[in-house]
Amino acid sequence: MPKQIAPQLWQTNFAQHPLFSGYRGMAGIFSVLENWPAADRLTAEAQTRDLRNAADQPLAFDSQTDACGQRDYEAQILATGRVPTRVANWHDFFNALVWLNFPRLKAALNAVQCDALAQRGTERGARSDAATVFDESGAVLIGPDAKLAEQLQNHDWKGAFVEQRERWQTNHLLIVGHAVLEKALAPYPGMITKALYLPWPALDSPLENPPEGLDASLAEYWQNGTAQRPADLFAIPVLGVPGMDPANTNPTYYDNRTVFRAQRKPI
Repeated sequence: MPKQIAPQLWQTNFAQHPLFSGYRGMAGIFSVLENWPAADRLTAEAQTRDLRNAADQPLAFDSQTDACGQRDYEAQILATGRVPTRVANWHDFFNALVWLNFPRLKAALNAVQCDALAQRGTERGARSDAATVFDESGAVLIGPDAKLAEQLQNHDWKGAFVEQRERWQTNHLLIVGHAVLEKALAPYPGMITKALYLPWPALDSPLENPPEGLDASLAEYWQNGTAQRPADLFAIPVLGVPGMDPANTNPTYYDNRTVFRAQRKPI
């Protein structure tokens, strides 16, 4: 018998953490519900926005009750536009939420995965691994200051989070990995996202929705093969970002070396 999936409890305040920056508008559609949105409710939102997969088929969400392997999962989305979705499951609900918020990015990631599987058979390959990491745990840092991204890549945590703290007023970290959104329900210090940087005009906080054009830019990033391996993404301990944890206003917050680790020296 296939493994059955246990239901989880619905929370109307699921988007209260600052990690949901850029999702407030979309989350507001569902936070008023008394219970989990059914798959057809998610599909209705996709249809209202005329969302489509990489093959230009209408996007829909199918209720999933049994486990599904990655190959079949990705192939179904590209072939039919239908996303297998476990109801009463935070991981899959947040996956749907990201589809609704970043549909072109999600379609591009699905196409990358299917292309890699078609070319390599059972072997995933580095580009597929990068797409999977970004799909599950990814984020995009946007803003006019590439120095922040450079400091984060170099694990200069106090440089990026303390010395340059004011720059986070106009530079923003937007989560696109649904696993990170799920963790935001019960955040913990070691939460990590794998990010890429896109130059962007300065924007004031807070962001209710993704800025116009960001979804298309992210999709283009993956379509062009800019990321070829997981190492092309850089790690960010997300609770260290100013505004994500009230405790990080104290510079000693970043002395925790189990979270804010020094950069490994090349071998």
